[in-house]
Amino acid sequence: MKFTIEIAQDNDEWDSYKEINPKLFEEILEEVLKNYPNFSKVQNIELSILLTNDKRIKKLNQEFRNENSATNVLSFPDLDIDFSQILEFKPDLDYIYLGDIAFAFETISEEVKKKNIPFLNHFKHLLVHSTIHLLGYDHMNDTEAEIMQDIEVKILKKLSIPSPYL
Repeated sequence: MKFTIEIAQDNDEWDSYKEINPKLFEEILEEVLKNYPNFSKVQNIELSILLTNDKRIKKLNQEFRNENSATNVLSFPDLDIDFSQILEFKPDLDYIYLGDIAFAFETISEEVKKKNIPFLNHFKHLLVHSTIHLLGYDHMNDTEAEIMQDIEVKILKKLSIPSPYL
């Protein structure tokens, strides 16, 4: 399995975190996809990343979700997957475009300060969270949220990151 990670950056504050690079995205993507064997034979999986600021993510949130506020991360899936049937999903074995993920530096920085946690741990959590969204999961009700959180905690544990839900 090969990953193609396209990263666009329009905010210089991200330069402080050299660890946020294609290799990190590949590692997290691989860790998430290990849970879904039907993706293991896909030859090339592509993902687009936008490292941006609150102003831009607020515009995206307004345009695509009709929410007039900044948020930490937005996911835009390309695949139409029902998470309850993810294990039965038959991906194209040559190429899959998972979708787009946008991260807002200021919001993430504020959350890190409030929670007193390492920036990279929080970023990795948001990357796991947003990747799971690309696979059809959501948290529109308590049951869906619990399913998503359980998956996230399991993956984060493998990355030696404590549960953000304690």
